[in-house]
Amino acid sequence: MLDKFLRYALFLCLFIGFTGIAQAEMTREEYAIKFRRSSYTALGWYYGYLHRMVKGITPYDQALFQRDAERVALLSKLPKDGFIAGTEVGDTKAKPEIWTKPALFKEDNDKLENESAKLAELAKGGDFEVIKAQFSTLQKTCKTCHDDFVKRKSE
Repeated sequence: MLDKFLRYALFLCLFIGFTGIAQAEMTREEYAIKFRRSSYTALGWYYGYLHRMVKGITPYDQALFQRDAERVALLSKLPKDGFIAGTEVGDTKAKPEIWTKPALFKEDNDKLENESAKLAELAKGGDFEVIKAQFSTLQKTCKTCHDDFVKRKSE
């Protein structure tokens, strides 16, 4: 019984030790890039479902649309925290303009947050035509920021 316990204890200690080493190898900047990429992935997940409802690919469901619009509004606030100094290089699609034109980046990000919040608010009313118009505005906001600050595959 003691032998079995010691084996589990040894395994646990080694596992924790290796996990700590693996995490210690990632820098703060690498974590920041990973955080913002993950944030954008989650944002895209919910945005995509809204997009499919607006385009008629998925049937419109007011409760689901409202829920996902609220999630998009919340998630739109997260990625900006991952744009710290030193993250302009590495595994990133971010253009250097994020750091050379920070006022424009902030303006675009503020628009994303504001238009997402408006969509979430309008989703509560359930008027699908008004929702579609606001979604179109949000979509244009996303495109503007992508054009300004996201590297394309050809770049």
